[in-house]
Amino acid sequence: MTDYDMCAQFYAWGIDIAPYVGLMITPDEYKQITGQDYAARAKA
Repeated sequence: MTDYDMCAQFYAWGIDIAPYVGLMITPDEYKQITGQDYAARAKA
């Protein structure tokens, strides 16, 4: 199973995959999985 496949499965299970962007998937892959653009979270 690839990192992409794993994140797609997490998303199917209802898990937020945004924390995995940059670690396991790219922002483009995030959009492919979720259908939404990835918006980087501001660091406090």
